[in-house]
Amino acid sequence: MTHPRSQIRAAIVAQLLDATAAEERVYKGRLMPIEEPELPAIVVHTRDPEEITSRSTSGWNGFERRRCMVSIVCIAQAFDDIDEDLDSMAAQVEAALQAWVIPGFESAELNLVDTRSDDPEFDGSLTTGATTLRYECVYMTPYRDCSNPYVQAADEPLERSGAYPGGRVTAGCPAGNSGEACPIDDAELFSQEEPIN
Repeated sequence: MTHPRSQIRAAIVAQLLDATAAEERVYKGRLMPIEEPELPAIVVHTRDPEEITSRSTSGWNGFERRRCMVSIVCIAQAFDDIDEDLDSMAAQVEAALQAWVIPGFESAELNLVDTRSDDPEFDGSLTTGATTLRYECVYMTPYRDCSNPYVQAADEPLERSGAYPGGRVTAGCPAGNSGEACPIDDAELFSQEEPIN
């Protein structure tokens, strides 16, 4: 199974292909050095920590909201004004992602958080530099994507819940109430999100 982060990186790479001065030289998670003939180029990676910001309160068949940071590194080489070339590439990246919707993650939010430029390196008459644009990507992913294994649904569907009135406790219930009605008489269903501390 492909992790959502990998899918997001691949989608961003596809969106940036031929959209900037890097043309088709857009790489996903590349670690090996980029040589002069490959410049300008872009590298997309997600190496910053990913956070889970909220989770469904039902505990079963719900969702998690996740926040990951996507770094888009623009690398260029110039004879004179390297900053100008890098800013031009950064503007092209921003334009390509400004109103774009990530395929398969239509509810996700992709927002530019900050931009950082590294000190340039000098090699003879050429200057090599890099600018990193960090995007915050907030997306949803399933959490325990099945119904509660301890409760068998009654005749009518009663949402995504744990134990609820009218449900039947199945074999393996820790309380040992297999086949009996749910012991919680006044159970309530909740749909709000529970923040994670």
